[in-house]
Amino acid sequence: MSGIHNFVGEPLRHRRFDLAWYRISQLMHDRTNGGFDAVYMQLARLLRPKARLPKSAQMSEQQLADIDAHLQRDGYTILPLRLSADQIDALRSFAFSTPAHGADLTKEILISPDNIPRGEARYSWWMHDLARLPVIQRMIADGPYCAIAQNYLGCRPTLAHISLWLDVPFVGHFNAYLYHYDNEGPGFFKFFFFLSDVDDGTGTHLFISATQAHTKPKRFARAGLYDEKALFDLYAREREVAMRGPAGTILAEDTAGFHRGTTIERDYRLMMQIEFSAIEVPTDQELARKLVPVEVPGMHPSTASIAHKYFASSAG
Repeated sequence: MSGIHNFVGEPLRHRRFDLAWYRISQLMHDRTNGGFDAVYMQLARLLRPKARLPKSAQMSEQQLADIDAHLQRDGYTILPLRLSADQIDALRSFAFSTPAHGADLTKEILISPDNIPRGEARYSWWMHDLARLPVIQRMIADGPYCAIAQNYLGCRPTLAHISLWLDVPFVGHFNAYLYHYDNEGPGFFKFFFFLSDVDDGTGTHLFISATQAHTKPKRFARAGLYDEKALFDLYAREREVAMRGPAGTILAEDTAGFHRGTTIERDYRLMMQIEFSAIEVPTDQELARKLVPVEVPGMHPSTASIAHKYFASSAG
């Protein structure tokens, strides 16, 4: 009955075929240990040819090629550019003046640096509010992120998620602190933007280098939570990379690789994420509230074709 509900009932209720396809692709990944993903991505490179994106003013073609080579090999890299102080200030000002939510999407929570509620590990902001921020619009329109994701995936991606969250000290179980890999479709790629200093005690991110292939060793084939000792019986501990950095650091990562967060022991970690995917990925937020694309003057039509869920190109 749960299968009928997940693959038929909910997609019909929300009138979202893409929700059914997304969940089917997750199931097929688990059933085939990534074999489905490989076949789909071969087709995607034919059916979703790369968009003709404008040249990036922030990175040369050689830099983009070098980043892609690093990503294809290791599954992660820290980008050689950082958010500006103005960008960080704009995003932080939004976060600490706009209601967020915890696990209950219907409960608004106002957060400030000096008044952060306890009781939940993570608080998030609504992506329809994020899409209206000029700082994010310019990041997507002018930044190299569409090009990096497109190079990595080998097809025209779609901007699937724009997320902003705050992690706080939490006593209890939180899946993000245990090793896992993400099953979010046959091909996807993420950027993480540090909006607070990230170090030991404030949310260092751990990743096992070169584990991003969708086909995993048999005992780790299913997307789930894994014991650290079992993983390092197979992978050398030296392949574990700790991602730290000051506010403004930008991490690019294929989270199909094994990764985990670390416990927040003091202060908080404020992070923005954008995710690109080879398929449409409906989010709980957009199922709860209709997402209407925002017109962005001057956004290149090819960029808008990738970011169509959130943005539309307009003259000006």
